[in-house]
Amino acid sequence: MTKLLNEEKKNSNYQEQNLFCLKESRNKMSLDRLKYFGHLLGGIKEVLHSRFIAKRPRPFTFSHLVTSKCNCNCDFCFWKHHRDNEDLSLDEIKRIYKEASKEGYMNSILWGGEPLLRQDFTEIAKASHDVGMYTKMATNGWFLEENHEFGNYMDLIFVSIDAIGSKHDELRKLPGLFDKCVSGIEFHKKRYPKMRIYVCCTVSAANDFDSIKEVAKLCKDLDILLYFTVNKSYHSFEEWENKNGFKKLELENDNLADIFKKIKILKKQGYPIRNSDYFMDYIINKKTFYHCHWPQVATVMYSNGYLLRCSDRKPIISVKDRPLKEVLRSEEFINMVNICKDCKLACVGNYALDASGLWRFEPAAIKSLAQIAIT
Repeated sequence: MTKLLNEEKKNSNYQEQNLFCLKESRNKMSLDRLKYFGHLLGGIKEVLHSRFIAKRPRPFTFSHLVTSKCNCNCDFCFWKHHRDNEDLSLDEIKRIYKEASKEGYMNSILWGGEPLLRQDFTEIAKASHDVGMYTKMATNGWFLEENHEFGNYMDLIFVSIDAIGSKHDELRKLPGLFDKCVSGIEFHKKRYPKMRIYVCCTVSAANDFDSIKEVAKLCKDLDILLYFTVNKSYHSFEEWENKNGFKKLELENDNLADIFKKIKILKKQGYPIRNSDYFMDYIINKKTFYHCHWPQVATVMYSNGYLLRCSDRKPIISVKDRPLKEVLRSEEFINMVNICKDCKLACVGNYALDASGLWRFEPAAIKSLAQIAIT
């Protein structure tokens, strides 16, 4: 009888602990999240200002490829073909971030290559944080524990995980990477509890739905968030046809739609998937075109200081030796932004699709993004 009572008490304690863990999820609503909502509301304010008041483009997201160097060698990576680019110095980056903040940029995304290869990355993150930008980073996860002090200045990170265990290592061509990712995530959860952590999983022909579901379960077990990107090139780019390994990893629209139908079911089942329904329905319905407004929302800068023209991914104008204020008002920049309205490439990046729907104030896009924001 005593043994039975002890067992019942143990089960009761276990349930209470589970309930406590559920209530204490790091992704729960809290006062700390108000900063994130301020970031979102500020973005909507900038969209309104850009569309109805300003007489020129006023992007508010600063996307910076801080280095094109990387310790991985992924077949589906376009950016590795820019590894010879010279990186901006820390002083140059600090100057540009200050100018970006003055020009109304509200948030940054720091990526690469592998940004943590830069020994001064903590200073780069601090520079973004100190000028008031909501600061995010994308990483392959290898150096998360070694160069972790950036966590003091980081609001959100994306860690790339495409499969479980050695399969992920094979995709990224770096043995031991998966274990490094999981260990690094656990480290940052404890050390920097206010920092939001996402896993970013690339959907391609290299991983099937079973692998994707395993990644979703991992995120649920780790109490972190999950975000899917799509391996899809621009079919009209001749140079992309010659990128070894890239085209063969693309999924055809039918296969891609089938996978996202299942991903959407996982989301409804409570897996921590943060792709918008607006984005997933686009893929599920096999759409191939939308009116893009991404350059009106975000400015992308290569590691050498050149701004990216996303319609062909060509560098067009440098801010290395020229004030950002001057560049943003130049005819070349304004033409680059406006030409996207007629872009027929229809890349399937969540960011471009969601941002374009928000820009047009489409109810489905606003509803989907609102649902993500409050969870």
